Amino acid sequence: MIARNCNFLSLYLILTVNIMMIGSTSKISPSYSVNKTFSLSFVNTVNNLDTYNEREIKFSDRELTILTTPVQITNDTRVRNMVFDKFDKKIEDIKCTCSSIVKTKLVYLTNILDGLRSGGAIEVAMNKLTELKEEAGLMVLMFQRGQVKAGKWFWSYFLKLVAIIEYESNKNVFGKTPFGEEELQSDITNFLKYCKNNKYLPNNRTESDLASKNSNVAYNIFQKLRTSVTIAVDYDYIMQFISIDYLYLKSLWDEDELLFRKITGSAIEWRPTIRRHAVEVNKTKEYIKNRQWILRPFGHLSYHKLIKQIISVRMYTFMWVMLVIFNKEMPKMNLFQLKLLYEEALDTIDMVHRFMHYTETIYSDVVAEFRSAINEHQNNFDSIIPRISVRVKEILVELNGCTSNGCDWISVDINEFTYAMILQYLQEFKDSFNLLKEKLTNLNYELALSILVEGN
Repeated sequence: MIARNCNFLSLYLILTVNIMMIGSTSKISPSYSVNKTFSLSFVNTVNNLDTYNEREIKFSDRELTILTTPVQITNDTRVRNMVFDKFDKKIEDIKCTCSSIVKTKLVYLTNILDGLRSGGAIEVAMNKLTELKEEAGLMVLMFQRGQVKAGKWFWSYFLKLVAIIEYESNKNVFGKTPFGEEELQSDITNFLKYCKNNKYLPNNRTESDLASKNSNVAYNIFQKLRTSVTIAVDYDYIMQFISIDYLYLKSLWDEDELLFRKITGSAIEWRPTIRRHAVEVNKTKEYIKNRQWILRPFGHLSYHKLIKQIISVRMYTFMWVMLVIFNKEMPKMNLFQLKLLYEEALDTIDMVHRFMHYTETIYSDVVAEFRSAINEHQNNFDSIIPRISVRVKEILVELNGCTSNGCDWISVDINEFTYAMILQYLQEFKDSFNLLKEKLTNLNYELALSILVEGN
């Protein structure tokens, strides 16, 4: 009996310590409470990049630790926020320098294209085009890893390079001014003015002047990116081979069963969305077939948005049902069951987190409130469930519209769940997103959402 009591007390202390380490995150801004940490490799890469800025931005060892360590207590956020603000400035600094570099390359690419139109051989310029494509891809990946909206011109520049490398297939698509669209001209020009006004770039220097007199800067940036574990590996193994149709989510075009399958404990009316999905797939196929992405990379993003909404509805519905079950069943559980269930739920949430783009800040809020509720009111999620349900219904209205009978396209009805059934439900939650992952690699989806965010 004594041993049994000691074991129970040990479990209690473990659970208490775990909860204290997590702390109440309800007072922490979502951008820092859940997903706003970066790998040490990425932070070191960013820290070591030189720019055209005359005032160098560098991080101390303590600041590097803060950038790579999740929040654990609520009173450490003031310094943390200051460090992350500084990190945002560093990313902005890099963005300014990279935008300046891209601007100087546009004339060079125009000359290459003019040569090809005059009958020149693509082989003459292939090595340089391949190098520029790699540099463009590394820049896109860096800003995607940094969770920032970079600028349409980086994607537009990358896609133009892809198209020119496949010139024989695309030569009839290029207009007279293939680099004349807004994001490659007025957008980038306006951004460079912003950079100079905010002293990220010298005010009295042109882009070509900066490039010619600071050639080591561009060399340093791309050499560091090529040796970055978190960026170069993604480029070498995925991005350099990625096809255009996969950036427009081809792997989900024929996956109605996967996208719209039933979620235990809920009833969702998907039929209007299923019809929309079929229409959007056909529009996307036509867009790619006509190679409209070459001149209008952001001309068709409605399918990206549709998929993001569908996946968000599924994510939030799974969480909604989970929390309703927890509210009903957790008061009946002993401490050992509570601890295991809590850990399993967090493991599930962490696994599916990769499918929620950083711009979906409500997700970060919900996860922060979930951790807080576990700490402060172990068996009560009443404050979170309404927020999730409102978000689900809001997205479903965006997807399906409203009818004369109202706008509720979902209902949740939970019968009694045993402990084993709850674990089975969490496994269903995981399995649903693992199947998505099999069809859609994480990076493909992240890059597709990056295009969507830039286009909005």
